Amino acid sequence: MVVLPEFTGEGDLPPGVHKADWHEFQSRFAGSSLRRAWLAGRLRALLELAGSNGKLRRIFVWGSFVTAKTAPKDLDILLIMDEDFEVDGIAGSAQDVFDSVRAKLRFESDVFWARTSIGDETLDLWLDTYQTSRSFRKRGIVELELP
Repeated sequence: MVVLPEFTGEGDLPPGVHKADWHEFQSRFAGSSLRRAWLAGRLRALLELAGSNGKLRRIFVWGSFVTAKTAPKDLDILLIMDEDFEVDGIAGSAQDVFDSVRAKLRFESDVFWARTSIGDETLDLWLDTYQTSRSFRKRGIVELELP
């Protein structure tokens, strides 16, 4: 079992991509405030819809939710979908996940997504960018393991 590292002195995860299953993720980030519990519920609902067609392959979460902040602003998520994934081919309610405005309103989430064809090099560039805070400090992100 992989355990998430402790927060740095700034309240961030150390730089890098840290893997966690849902249980560890929830116990680490969802229980310290009502805001965190509510956002974790929104994340769970979002991931259930995103995975409802069996095309979800990887999940990354970064930003204030994976820090020590008591009241994170929102959720920042990257979903990697199968190469043959098409938004038009999923149920209407699940389409909300893949529409940036509806995802923000319904899940209080900034959702980015790509197909597996983006390749490792481009994915690594994206993940490096997501590890950079607004103050240009490097901090860790979490890859949620699929159940």
